[in-house]
Amino acid sequence: MAELEEDCGRGFFRVDDELRLSWIKVEPHSITSPTDRNMELHNLNAHLQTLISTAFSNSAVVGEALGLLNRKIELLSGEEDSASLNLKTVPANVSGSGLAFASHEPLTHNQSLELTMLLLPVNAAVRVRASVVTCSDYRGNDWTYWIRSQFDPKQEIITEQIVQHVNLKQIHSLASRQKKR
Repeated sequence: MAELEEDCGRGFFRVDDELRLSWIKVEPHSITSPTDRNMELHNLNAHLQTLISTAFSNSAVVGEALGLLNRKIELLSGEEDSASLNLKTVPANVSGSGLAFASHEPLTHNQSLELTMLLLPVNAAVRVRASVVTCSDYRGNDWTYWIRSQFDPKQEIITEQIVQHVNLKQIHSLASRQKKR
C-alpha cells in the first residue's frame, strides 16, 4: 500500500494502481440528463456491479465470470456509453474517498470532474463525481501532471465499489508478498 506525500484528506486505505480511466470537466452540481431508459440501465448496472463485487469477495472465479459476462452483454447490446469505450490505462492512487491520477492536462483547484473507471478484475465500470484538490508535476516520463481529487458526497454505492476494489488490490498485494517469502 502506498501513501501519498500529502494526505489530501483521504481517510481510507489507498493503493497504487493502473486504472482504465477517462475524465471530463463538468459544471459543479450539474446533472447529467440521460433518458429514463438510460438512467434505469445505469442504476441497474450500478446495482449489478455491487453484487458482482460482493460475489467476487466470496469467490474470485465467480465474481470475475459475472463481471466478464456483464461486460460481454454491454458490448453485444451496444448499451455501453462512448466514455467507457475510450478508457486509457493511467497510473493512479485510489481510495474510497478520492483518486490521484496522472494527466497530460493541468486542472485547477475545485475543478469538478466526472471520472469513468474500469475496476479490474471484476470489470466494474463506475462513474463518479470528484473535485480537484491539487495539481502538481508528475515525476514519470509518460505523464506531465499528477491530479489529486476528492469524491463528491452522496455517491455511496459507487464509492463502496471503489472501496471493495481497494480492499481486493490490498489482498492481492499481501498474497503476492507472502508467496515471495
